[in-house]
Amino acid sequence: MTDQRRALIATLDDDEIARILGMKKSATIAFVDARGFPRLLPCWFYWDGACFYATSDETKFHVRALRANDRASFCVEHERYVEGRYRGNRQVKGVGRVEIFPDADGEWLARIVTKYLGAASLPRALDSRRVVLKLAPERLTAHGGDVDWPEAGD
Repeated sequence: MTDQRRALIATLDDDEIARILGMKKSATIAFVDARGFPRLLPCWFYWDGACFYATSDETKFHVRALRANDRASFCVEHERYVEGRYRGNRQVKGVGRVEIFPDADGEWLARIVTKYLGAASLPRALDSRRVVLKLAPERLTAHGGDVDWPEAGD
């Protein structure tokens, strides 16, 4: 049996990166907890062209962990198509240090909610304990691939 699998990996251009980061896709934030274990957090986010932003309640576990160790990364994956045994995906990943600051007026929460849901009024009770998680990537990588797996017996 011959391996007819094809994987075409390519670096994404700036327009494709901006398109993916503008989609209504969740990101995954990776960080390390106090015991040294890796943790993952799915979240809604906002990309302003230079920095990645998410918000959370200041009392959450991941916020406490990021205050103790600000090193983190994020990944946004877009599955371009799935058709039978053909798959195509694109990924944008960034790594850096997270800056945490209050979202006092709910500005960042509003930007994120508007991205995913359109204009919406936000309850003020949510805003009082919200903080912003800002990551200005030291490194940003973006690539994608198309894979064609042969049927069994091919």
